[in-house]
Amino acid sequence: DEAQNIKNPSSAQTRSILKFKSQHRLALTGTPVENRLLDLWSIFNFLNAGYLGRQAQFRSGFEVPIQRDNDGERAETLRRMIQPFVLRRVKTDPDIIRDLPEKVENRQYCQLSLEQASLYEAVVRDIETQLQRSEGISRQGLILSTLTRLKQICNHPAHFLHDGSRFSNDRSPKLERLCDMLAEVIEEGESALVFSQFAEAGAALQKHLHATLGCPVFYLHGGVSAAQREKLIAEFQDA
Repeated sequence: DEAQNIKNPSSAQTRSILKFKSQHRLALTGTPVENRLLDLWSIFNFLNAGYLGRQAQFRSGFEVPIQRDNDGERAETLRRMIQPFVLRRVKTDPDIIRDLPEKVENRQYCQLSLEQASLYEAVVRDIETQLQRSEGISRQGLILSTLTRLKQICNHPAHFLHDGSRFSNDRSPKLERLCDMLAEVIEEGESALVFSQFAEAGAALQKHLHATLGCPVFYLHGGVSAAQREKLIAEFQDA
């Protein structure tokens, strides 16, 4: 399970797993291609070594044409090659959708606080000036980094400023609304999952929600070991 753990053909873990002797091999993963097509080659190298060629052959024959040149013909060829070996399940499959509850989306809209609005406007003014002097890749990178900064401001001023200031509800209507919603969940005796794009925001949220709501708050992120992750999941389910 979690076959993406062998997506890097050069890692010690992958090399060790390739030494296993077996008559049959299966790989389970929700992300056969996470960062690059070589992820797929590495998994297939475990399942059926040589089927997709050597690593260098796969790179020149599939990865480069598909990822760099957007070659649809090579992508279709690769899809046909792996199709007999892949059993894919999606939420729309009739056998699966019957077991899933109806999806309900409830969007919540929040205004910025005065502090957030001021920071947001300052960043926008700054980017407008910089864009006039930028072009090409530099311009694209500037836009992407600015979008990240604006997201941080919308989360909480302390997240953007990195100054150790108060991570409090009164500075972010978004945080205040989140706390209100979670309080309602707790009152109903239910649990909730909260996702964040930013690890730093997740750490701040864990401390704040625990102090504000007075309940256990578990924080999973990329730095958590597999053993600790399983422990946290078990504690969450038993809470």
